[in-house]
Amino acid sequence: MKSFLCAFTLAATLACSAVADVEADLDYMISQQVNRTMFEGALAAQRPLLVGAIENDLRKRGMGVSDIERFLDIFMEEFIDEFTDTMQDEARALYRDSFSDQEITDIAAFLRTPSGQALTAATPKLMADGAKRGQVAGREAGKNAAPRVLRRIRDEGITFDNPLVIDQLIEEFDI
Repeated sequence: MKSFLCAFTLAATLACSAVADVEADLDYMISQQVNRTMFEGALAAQRPLLVGAIENDLRKRGMGVSDIERFLDIFMEEFIDEFTDTMQDEARALYRDSFSDQEITDIAAFLRTPSGQALTAATPKLMADGAKRGQVAGREAGKNAAPRVLRRIRDEGITFDNPLVIDQLIEEFDI
């Protein structure tokens, strides 16, 4: 009986230790991947789209703002910390649902390596550069797709409230 109790105690201690280590690994992953710096990088990458969306929304409401860039800066300063805290909680649940304990441990171990740290440090710049390249690729793909889209709209009988719109677009793209 005494050896059973010793074995049980040892197993329970190891299990608690393993769970604590996974939770520490999860905390580390979140601290490296879901943080203010990452979100600032993502927001910087999306800034032109955000400015346009805010301007459109304000315009729809019959409003304008004297300095849209400063307005966005103020909004982001007030927004980013709460957003980061909320997203860290969401990421914890998402990571728990997406990865096994072993995978969490392995990912955290990678993030602790020099290569993992290099990836973490480069991620905001990669996001910003990727967004810029994505805008260029999107413009080009949109320009190339427009004639095909317009042809299909015409061929499939899709109409607009103003029938001249499609005719103008077809004429513009010389279809």
